[in-house]
Amino acid sequence: MKIDLHELFKDIYHEEDFPLPNDYNRFVIDSRNVSKGDIFIALKGNTTDGHNFVSDALQKGSIFAIVENDVGESKPVIKVKSTAEFLKHLGNFARNKINGAIFGITGSAGKTTTKEGLFLALSKRFNVVKTEGNINTDISLPLFFANEVSNLEDFIVVEMGVQKPNDMDVLLDVVKPHYGIITNVGDSHLEYLGDRYGVLKEKFKLAKFVLDRGSVCFVNGDDELLRLASNGLKGVFKVGFREENDFRLKILQENLDFLRLKINIQDRAFEFTLPYNGFVYNVGLIFAASVYVGVDPDYVVSALKEFKPYKGRGEKIKLSGMTIIDDTYNSNPLSMNFALERLRSAKGPIVLILGDMLELGESSNTLHEKVGEVISEINPYALITYGNLSKLMQEKGNANIKYHFEDSDTLSQFLKTFDFPNGTYFLVKGSRAMKMEKFVDILKERYKDEK
Repeated sequence: MKIDLHELFKDIYHEEDFPLPNDYNRFVIDSRNVSKGDIFIALKGNTTDGHNFVSDALQKGSIFAIVENDVGESKPVIKVKSTAEFLKHLGNFARNKINGAIFGITGSAGKTTTKEGLFLALSKRFNVVKTEGNINTDISLPLFFANEVSNLEDFIVVEMGVQKPNDMDVLLDVVKPHYGIITNVGDSHLEYLGDRYGVLKEKFKLAKFVLDRGSVCFVNGDDELLRLASNGLKGVFKVGFREENDFRLKILQENLDFLRLKINIQDRAFEFTLPYNGFVYNVGLIFAASVYVGVDPDYVVSALKEFKPYKGRGEKIKLSGMTIIDDTYNSNPLSMNFALERLRSAKGPIVLILGDMLELGESSNTLHEKVGEVISEINPYALITYGNLSKLMQEKGNANIKYHFEDSDTLSQFLKTFDFPNGTYFLVKGSRAMKMEKFVDILKERYKDEK
């Protein structure tokens, strides 16, 4: 939507130095992305200060900059007390102009998958916009509302990521969602949240927010902590395999390439087949939320059949008889266990290429060892670990052959030359900082031309 700049700056700037324009392109915080007509906000970051790039932004066509430090009297700038507070003000201003209903999605794993699938399902009936990529913080979300929402939408689907205490409070203040979805609660960001109960406390604030306003929240009813936290709360719809769930799931048939699922809602039942597997709870939550707001179940199923796993989040790549599962976007114990569980139905040798899981605090060693125990249950052909912490997975995990690497180049060379069996299923996964996508690229390059 286009914001009325005079209204936005009413109590901030009185047009002493230059008149506010009637039109602009968008708000930007990265001078490298400035286009003609943009408004540049000079934020102070941990490693860079946007004030150092005000001149660059103006030369690229920014019509003016918003600053908190003096940067030269001749420059078209508006000085505020805090550019971070201005960004928050911008987000609140834009959010308060929105008429559409907002879905907020959080969880330790599966947020992006659920967001993408819900967008497709809602789009079968409604005009919908969603956050893209990793837009899920108190910096990126105000820009999303100001730049990407036209106010013609019926629904806005927003991913909400938290890392430390009170993060959700900040996001709720910006997003103010009408509906909530919580995918699960796992061992993620323990370095800041302490333990799973700390994760629950932060993420469940989303449920409390929408319930306090008379709305509803959809949760994974098979997640023990979410189930206990939700008991007795009016407006929480549970999704999962347990008999007491409001939306009950049953797998009728499955392998790595497809899933036939049954969903029961009171006295109604829906059966359908999907051309992928490994996302059953995401599918259930998407189905429940979409049907609740009025999308015909057949349309939801149609959307789910169109859905493809997001790049780096379980994407399956088949080349020369080999199957590469790219799950490199990030990793924590919960998402790692989901990925490993998915491989139980693999019809060939399994090769695990696993990197460290980071930000797990004092529990880090124990949680890596527990993953090793899960690996033993799958009994892969090869367990290849990379990093420092992942060595603990190897020490606890059983496999026909095991290799550990602490150097990226050495592992890369190994993947280029080792004679892997025909029909191998590769799982590549690790935390974002491990940059595991490099190893996916090596495997794709190696097998793309083989006959």
